[in-house]
Amino acid sequence: MTGGPRLSWALLTAFDPGRAGPVPVDLGREWQVAGESLNLVARPVERLELAGTLNGHPGHVRSDRAKASFPGIFALAVASRTAREPLRTHSRATAASALLSWAQVYRATGNPIDEWFLVPLLQAIDLVAGALSPSDEATLLEWAQALMISGDHFYARVGDRSPARANNWMARRLLIRTVASTVAGDAAARAATPGLLREFVARNYVAGPSGERDGRTFDFIQRDALHYHVAAVQPLVEVLLYAPDLVDQDVRAAIRSGLEFLRPFFLGQETHTEFARTSISFDRERRDDGNPVFRDAPWDPAHGRVLLRLARAAFPEIRGWTEQIVDHRCDPRTKLLAAIYGEPQRRGEWAPARSGA
Repeated sequence: MTGGPRLSWALLTAFDPGRAGPVPVDLGREWQVAGESLNLVARPVERLELAGTLNGHPGHVRSDRAKASFPGIFALAVASRTAREPLRTHSRATAASALLSWAQVYRATGNPIDEWFLVPLLQAIDLVAGALSPSDEATLLEWAQALMISGDHFYARVGDRSPARANNWMARRLLIRTVASTVAGDAAARAATPGLLREFVARNYVAGPSGERDGRTFDFIQRDALHYHVAAVQPLVEVLLYAPDLVDQDVRAAIRSGLEFLRPFFLGQETHTEFARTSISFDRERRDDGNPVFRDAPWDPAHGRVLLRLARAAFPEIRGWTEQIVDHRCDPRTKLLAAIYGEPQRRGEWAPARSGA
């Protein structure tokens, strides 16, 4: 991968692993996860079976077991570029082995509800591939390209009026497509992305009771759930972090409006009973199956923590009303991403990298 990673990694690529002084807390935690994952054995599956399946479905259980190693693989990839030796070299070898296993076994379907879980693996490829042999690098980049192409083929079969073009399915598809095309170095696919993003936000952000767009999403209306509003907004926040050059000001403004729509619910000024009037029968099936996310109950602001922690990095204007989520309760990957993309840092935490680091 000529020139190193292709995604934006902000402060991560500016970190000097050979410097003196304390390691940033969130990076140190990822090194710890990497150290705990050096004996990781990937268990790839040919396909993920999460969309449309209940939690106890054998394919769903298999998929959950397979993706349980993804946080470890991501941490290993981060350590492979930033940690001191010998963790650096050992992490690279383990991450590469796991990623190659997935590339050799998994066959892309293009279903975004399943495959958005693979985004941390695509990020790991971006960090690791350039340090591998040409053949191993080619294998990983071809797999990234296949994930993007399969998504395009999947959507070529989806009708123009399908809800899957207006809801979180498309949001997740655009995140996968952005990351995969960037990692694979597909300039033509990347060039099409700003237009796809504009088209999507025009469909996804809908008018409220006043007749004006107020930040609510098609997902909120379709599912009567802030859970799915979050699912539609978070992928776009991630696109903005990982490939900021592809997001224009109109799309950025739409994303911000989706965050502001959450504000009164997050702060407890308003409540919303989830899924009470959902139009999707599968939501009721999952409720009846005992899935706590889908019960008719007020939205829990804790379910917005990951979205808002990431969004704070790109939207400083929301930091005033989200300060309470900057604590230990997010997972290590989320905290690292928030730190490297703009969460306020203590002075001197991130030192510039030396040439070739």
